[in-house]
Amino acid sequence: MESSSTVVCVRLRPASRKETGVRCVRPEGDNCIHFTNPDKSLSAYPYDKVYGEDVTQEQVFQDCRHIVSSVLNGYNGTILAYGQTGSGKTHTLIGSVSEPSLRGMVPRAVQALGQGIAADTTGAEYEVRISVVETYCERIRDLLDPSRDNLQVKQDASGAIFIEGALEAQVGSEDQLVEVMHTGLAARTVAATCMNEQSSRSHCIVTVTVEKTCPNGTVLVGKLKMVDLAGSERQDKTHAAGQTLVEGSQINKSLSALANVIYALTDTGSGNSSSSDGEGGSAPTKHVPYRDSKLTRILQDSLGGTSRTMLIICCSPCLENGPETLSSLRFGSRARGIKNKVAVNTRLSPEVLQQQLAKANARIKELEKQLEHHKQPGQPDATGDSGPHSLESQGSSSMSSRMPDKQQNISTSCVGSLAEQSGAVNSTRHNCSGGRSASMLHRQMPWWQHLVMTGVSVTVVMAYMSWEASWAYAGMTGSCA
Repeated sequence: MESSSTVVCVRLRPASRKETGVRCVRPEGDNCIHFTNPDKSLSAYPYDKVYGEDVTQEQVFQDCRHIVSSVLNGYNGTILAYGQTGSGKTHTLIGSVSEPSLRGMVPRAVQALGQGIAADTTGAEYEVRISVVETYCERIRDLLDPSRDNLQVKQDASGAIFIEGALEAQVGSEDQLVEVMHTGLAARTVAATCMNEQSSRSHCIVTVTVEKTCPNGTVLVGKLKMVDLAGSERQDKTHAAGQTLVEGSQINKSLSALANVIYALTDTGSGNSSSSDGEGGSAPTKHVPYRDSKLTRILQDSLGGTSRTMLIICCSPCLENGPETLSSLRFGSRARGIKNKVAVNTRLSPEVLQQQLAKANARIKELEKQLEHHKQPGQPDATGDSGPHSLESQGSSSMSSRMPDKQQNISTSCVGSLAEQSGAVNSTRHNCSGGRSASMLHRQMPWWQHLVMTGVSVTVVMAYMSWEASWAYAGMTGSCA
């Protein structure tokens, strides 16, 4: 698991016919932008990349390509476009699908994924799925199946975020993937305002899931989220009324929730925890309000999660939109402090899991056989020595083979008496050691203690037998006399 900072880029769109053309921002190299304040002073804002007004779609995509390519290796990636309404977000993300030079990041990313899969010569198998949803007035709607409305955001056992009930269309070719994507984007909610004739009234999320089954059975699962955020609006500029005004207020509310999440993640005392209500990370030091909006809940993996994230700030360079441009620049500067913990998403195929299960069962059976072998009396232990019962029986049988019948009967009775006494002693010892733990009561004696006890028992038996023989001999001698 590696740490990855959010990549933040700024793209300036050309001035429109409605604007005067007086600029309030200008690029300073490739990584800095200067904003002209009302008092004519300059404020510098550093970023990972700054795109001027004449930059092409292909140039922007080249800086996103590494995120798209990593999805084929099991990583998650996210590309977001943020800015005020009419700043060029949809043009950057979607563009014109029919005209190759004006295609946005989404169709170019889909094409790059198809080319990457076709160029793979490792023998891996791929499964590609795509879903297109929008969050409209805090309701999630499936654009591939508009009948699926008011969907809910869920979290699985591994902590991954998903939209329950959203249709994931499985595609088998690049052309089919583009066609499904275009069908979903065509169903997006748009409306005309004074700021934009084709103003997006919802946040659109395109998710491409790639499952790669490697020849060794490992499955890599990568997800690419491309999010076209609806633009922030001011009613005095858009002149919105009725339903359009309600939509604008809901858009601003969700963007405020997004700003609060970014503030919580980049706050000094937050510890950059990606958890909310105790979820996700370990021991979070500050609450991250992911649940305040459906949008932030969907983006939980992308902001402070396990995804490589790129944020494109789209701005108007003209003075009329200076306050909104300044707000967007500050938003991007804050987002640069977000750090994600990037990790490969892997899982094992069912065949590999079955093989591992078979090996585990075989190992269990082997251990059970060893346990049964050690439980049998008279079997040699791990050191190759016999147990105490085996030694006693061998000693008794060896002696009895060399004794007369009468002495054998005497020795048998003695051995039985000693065995009963030994059992009584052992029982008393167990009863008296009630303060010991259960593991101490059942612990086996070392082999040398068994050997010493067996030797002592044999010595006692032989001494007793000698005394019995002497007593019997003396009795026989007296009777003969």
